[in-house]
Amino acid sequence: MKKHAQKTALIFLRPAAAKGKFDIEKYTYAELYGLVLRLSHILKTEYGVERNDIVSLYMNNSPLFIIMWLALWNLGAIPCFQNNNLAHKALVHSLSVVDSRLVFVDEECQSLFDETKDEISEKIPDLRCIYVDQKQWLKSIENPSSPTFRLDNAERDKNLLYYNPAVLIFTSGTSGLPKSAVNSWRKVFFASFFFPHAMRLSSSTNMYTAMPLYHGTASILGVLPILAHGGTLSLGTKFSLSSYWTQVRLTGANTIQYVGEVCRYLLNGPATEDEKWCHGKVRLAVGNGLRADIWTKFKERFKIPAIGEFYASSEAPFATTCYEQYGIGVGCIRNQGWLADKVLSVMYCLVKTEKDDDATLYRNEQGYCEKPRPGENAELLMHVLNPKNIKATFPGYVNNEDATYSKIVRNVFRKGDAWIRTDDLFQYDEYGCIKFVDRLGDTYRWKSENVSTTQVENCLQSHPSIDVSVVVGARVPNHEGRCGYAILQTKSRNQESNDERRKLLLELGEVVCSQLPHFARPCFVRFDIIEHTHNHKISKKRFRDPVLPFGPSNKDTVYYLNLSTKKYEPLTEEIYQGIASGSIRI
Repeated sequence: MKKHAQKTALIFLRPAAAKGKFDIEKYTYAELYGLVLRLSHILKTEYGVERNDIVSLYMNNSPLFIIMWLALWNLGAIPCFQNNNLAHKALVHSLSVVDSRLVFVDEECQSLFDETKDEISEKIPDLRCIYVDQKQWLKSIENPSSPTFRLDNAERDKNLLYYNPAVLIFTSGTSGLPKSAVNSWRKVFFASFFFPHAMRLSSSTNMYTAMPLYHGTASILGVLPILAHGGTLSLGTKFSLSSYWTQVRLTGANTIQYVGEVCRYLLNGPATEDEKWCHGKVRLAVGNGLRADIWTKFKERFKIPAIGEFYASSEAPFATTCYEQYGIGVGCIRNQGWLADKVLSVMYCLVKTEKDDDATLYRNEQGYCEKPRPGENAELLMHVLNPKNIKATFPGYVNNEDATYSKIVRNVFRKGDAWIRTDDLFQYDEYGCIKFVDRLGDTYRWKSENVSTTQVENCLQSHPSIDVSVVVGARVPNHEGRCGYAILQTKSRNQESNDERRKLLLELGEVVCSQLPHFARPCFVRFDIIEHTHNHKISKKRFRDPVLPFGPSNKDTVYYLNLSTKKYEPLTEEIYQGIASGSIRI
């Protein structure tokens, strides 16, 4: 900190009253450090925060989010980043599963939080909810005469192990509820000091991000590597297509952070003067999920010389990296080739899957797994370095041993070894680079969020007329990821009258819009008979990769969620083309 004391650590673009205008706030490293110490004093004396307390943040992107996070670390507490899109059952679960003692809610998130306040009071009566007035809090801690507190290093580090939790970040749960992934101190260290070297981040980097801080992309792989190397973090409140390049220009950023969806939005957006100003000034884009079909187009349009693509997850102990500048590694999550594969196999590797079932690892006659040939589908596994102590490599999920150990597979290459399943498919190319293929299991990704199919199915089946549902992800042209597509069977086995069907579709729109966050609402629904297997399970295989706009028979009626009416309405060829072109939003 002393080395960079007077350098700008953080730039924040606070939306002004006039649309598209911003108030620019800047904080040097010395100022940021002082704010952290003064807020630490408030958290300790006024709110009783102690070492090892778990404290939840239900907040939007802001300087106060980062200051509070670092202040909690200063006190030896464990911050828990809550997804501020969640409410009701999912939010109650997220707050209770981590045994949060306090939750801080900023004013921008208060209205959604208050929808769940009564449920929280009933089910978590000991949880203390603190509403944060950002202007008032910042004014208080910006006063240099305000008291400070710094926990002694020896006390903070007492009995601290490298696999202890540094921060808790939520991920999708196949049970239908979010899981809190432990991000260990070792992971934080790797993210702070090794990740920047792989991505060529340094003290001269000024990275703009508008990704939500409650996700690891912006926090663990954004804030930490930049601040650890004396760079500048430029922070937006949330992604805005209309003002994205304006914000990049205002902050003077030379690096941008993305998820794949953002790149496609920007590429589909109109050219602006601010975009042209950024040509040649933004030297690097860092993120994950940039697809091969738009990778080169994105670089060429925005004149960005290099892409730093990585693969990681909230719970994964390691990340893969691909720094692509001259065409080697387009569409890859790792482009170091076969030699790197030998070296890095101590941390992760690809393993063949069954030809007819990608969710099952292939085993040879000896019962062991095998590495794939180029072009073969394979799951990425991450190595448990000490199979006798799983938690040392993979701390897993808070208060969810079943979910933690369900990710572990043993006897992969030799008896007794242990590896972590990622539930994602990849392929080697002929050069040993690794390319992403698809997600496995009961999740899909839409609008930069992982969606649990079970959560959506449970919501749909809460309607008294729905007997059973299957939710899968559907690809839509010119859209990143997969959107929700629900197959429904009613209790009348889909024999209801037209009037009953219309009433049901109206009510389903109300149910999903009131109970699910916007990214989890099924964009399409179709009625069909859902058969069970001999052991009473539903086979989703025949429903995967759904056909649009008219279903597998090309005669089925598919319904889409009209965002303006919040009703499910018949999908026509014309409407589908509008969705594909982007003129109709889903």
